[in-house]
Order: sequence, then C-alpha cells, then structure tokens
Amino acid sequence: MAISQLQPLLKLVGMSRRRFLYGLDQVPDDRLNWSPGGAALPPLALAGKTAGFLTAVTHMVRERAMPERPGSPPAPPPGREEAKAAVDAAFGQLHSAIGALTEADLQQPVTMPWGETITLGEMLWSVGSVIGYHQGQLNYLQLAYGDTNPNMPPDWGYGER
Repeated sequence: MAISQLQPLLKLVGMSRRRFLYGLDQVPDDRLNWSPGGAALPPLALAGKTAGFLTAVTHMVRERAMPERPGSPPAPPPGREEAKAAVDAAFGQLHSAIGALTEADLQQPVTMPWGETITLGEMLWSVGSVIGYHQGQLNYLQLAYGDTNPNMPPDWGYGER
C-alpha cells in the first residue's frame, strides 16, 4: 500500500484516468481527428500527447531523470481504442510508480525540464495540474464542436448540463 501522503495523489490520478477515458468515449467518430485549427491537436493526437506526458512523468518518478526526447513527436494513435489503451496504460504505469514510492524516495532530487532541481515529492505536486491541463484541452475541443457537457463519468453524480 502506498504511503499515506500519496493517497490523495493516487486518488487524483485514478479519477483523472476515468474522466479522460470517459471523455474520449464521448467524442463522435467524425471528430476524433478534427481540430478547430491552428496548433490545436485533434482528440486522438491529444490522447497520444497525454499518454506521452504520463509516460515521461512515470520515467521521472522511477529514474529521477527526464527521459530522452524523441527527434519528432510520435504519431497519434490511429483510432479511439488504441488511444484509450495508450492513455489507460500510461495512467496505470504512473499510478503504479507513485504507489511504490517510499518516504526516502520523496526526498530524492529531480531536475525539471527547465533546469531547476527539486525533490521528487515537490515534483509530484505538479502532476495534477498538467493532467488537468490535458483534460481541459479535451473539454475545450469538445466545446469547440458544440459539446457543452463537461463529460464527467455519470456515476460521479454531476449529471447533464
């Protein structure tokens, strides 16, 4: 079982996983590769980017270092099921990596992408905000094509708006 101070983060990761996957299920087939324009990623590419972010964070949690950056962004998943599988697996790996941490691990140094060195415990505070950023991008894409529902899992009791 994970140390007590990481329980809220693990809950957040689990809830974020459910919400992102549910949100992907709500995207109509004809909108999976749709973008409102500019640099806005379509839902499948956003799912790939989200899985990539989660994988990078998992690497940082396990190795205390940034992973090697690929020369170019990976291709987006080709379809909904592949996107969901990639996101689900990446959330699962992150959950597992966080759940295995000890008190001593939280004090280990990690160098962030912008060069600052902080403790792993401090770094973990940023995970929720970036996951929320990705969720917000998916919701904004949905809003851009007319879906005004925040697409929260129905058993959360939020209901239709």
